Amino acid sequence: MIKKIKVIIATITLIISILTLSQQTIPAKCLPANSMWIEPTTIQLNETTPVGYRFNVTIYANISVASYAWEFYLTYNKAHLNVTGCWYSAGEKSQWAGTRPTSPQTPSYGTHNATHNYVLFAESLQGIVETPPGKYSLAIVEFEVISVEQVSQIRLDVKGVFDSYILDPDLNEIQPLNFGGTTVIDEFSTLMFLMSMLFASFCAVLLRKKWSKNNKAYPSQR
Repeated sequence: MIKKIKVIIATITLIISILTLSQQTIPAKCLPANSMWIEPTTIQLNETTPVGYRFNVTIYANISVASYAWEFYLTYNKAHLNVTGCWYSAGEKSQWAGTRPTSPQTPSYGTHNATHNYVLFAESLQGIVETPPGKYSLAIVEFEVISVEQVSQIRLDVKGVFDSYILDPDLNEIQPLNFGGTTVIDEFSTLMFLMSMLFASFCAVLLRKKWSKNNKAYPSQR
């Protein structure tokens, strides 16, 4: 029995070490065309992450045809996060726009529903130009942690008054357009869940041992 307890304690210690040493962010690979997604795909917080901690995510697009404009409608849990900034990925323009003339926009912020807020941002070319097919970064969004011990998602695929899209030079939506989001994980919550599972396993071992002893002490009568 003591040996089993030692194994459980060692397992808990190993999990704590893995979570403590895990990377802050897990980057994504380029999604197949046609797609718009967020990198990194996972952001891992831990018990030492303070309220007020800030991090950035980058919105990317991979397009198989020429394009002329894009817009993203990004939603997030307002009880967990707050947006503190949004800007193009290459200064006054995005990487997608390059050196082509653009009609820059100002990001908009608002309430999506009772639990989520949104960021709306867009960019359009000007004149008879187009962006060739390829993978491009579009914008960067900065978030601030306002509550800990939560798990939430940052998404591009939720539709509201606005939605996320990419337009071709004829101003038609490029379809189908696939989306990828980001999951924000508080490692403390994950750790507590794993520890509760281990504790449940530990209790099961004790119960099985007690049951075995009782069966030996009181053999069934046939």
